[in-house]
Amino acid sequence: MYAHPRLHRPLPASRGRRSGALAVIAGLVLSLLAFVPQSSASAAPSLLSQGKAVTSSSQENDGTPASAAVDGNNATRWSSAFSDPQWIKVDLGATASVSQIVLRWEAAYSKAYRIEFSSDNSSWSTSYSTTTSPGGTETLNVSGSARYVRLTGTARATGYGHSLWEFQVFGTTGGGDPQIPGGGDLGPNVLVFDPSTPNIQGKVDEIFEKQESAQFGTDRYALMFKPGTYSNINAQIGFYTSIAGLGLKP
Repeated sequence: MYAHPRLHRPLPASRGRRSGALAVIAGLVLSLLAFVPQSSASAAPSLLSQGKAVTSSSQENDGTPASAAVDGNNATRWSSAFSDPQWIKVDLGATASVSQIVLRWEAAYSKAYRIEFSSDNSSWSTSYSTTTSPGGTETLNVSGSARYVRLTGTARATGYGHSLWEFQVFGTTGGGDPQIPGGGDLGPNVLVFDPSTPNIQGKVDEIFEKQESAQFGTDRYALMFKPGTYSNINAQIGFYTSIAGLGLKP
C-alpha cells in the first residue's frame, strides 16, 4: 500500500513576522536602556580653603604667617605666639556645606582645640572639639554649613606656639553640588553681575536702549545674575537679549 509522505506544514507568515517584530522590540528596549540615566553618586567634596583669605590671632614671626596654612605647601607653616588661646580662621568666600577638615600639625601642635563654623563672622557654633589631640595629621569628619571656619587652640602640646603646616577644609558649595570650573572669557556681550557690581541699572538700561529697536540687528546679549539680593533693579528686555539667575537658588 502506498504511503503518502508526511508533509511539514509551514509556519504561518504571521508567526514569522511576529517573531521578527519581537526581536526588533527587544533590540529597541536594550538600546533605550543604554540611555536611561543611572543614579548619580553623591558629589565628592572639594578642597575649599586653599588660597582663600585667612587671618589669625597672632604669628610667631614673619616666616610663619597664617596664609602659609592654606597655600598647599607642606613645607610652609603658620605658627602662633607662645600662649593660649590662639586661633586661625579661613574665609571660604561663600557659604559651603563642610564635610571634612584635615589638620597637618607641626611638632608644636594643639593638644586641645575646637573647630567652629560661622556664616556671618560673628555668631559661631562648635562643630568639633577635643582635649586629647595626637598631633600629626588629623582627618575630622564634620558636618555643617559655613562660610568662615575657625580653629581655636586652647592648650599647646609644647612650650612653643600652635603650628600647622596645612589647614584644609573640604566640602561642596551651591547647596551640595560641586563647583563648576569657569570657562574663561565669555565675550563682551555676556555680562555676569553680583550684588556688588556697580551701576547695574545703568548697564541694563544701556543694553535695552541698543536692543529696543534692533529687530534686525546682529548683537546678542546675555545678562547673568549670581545669587544674591538685588534691590529695585528694573531690567527691560529688548530684541536678542536673555536674562537668567545663576546657581541653584537664583
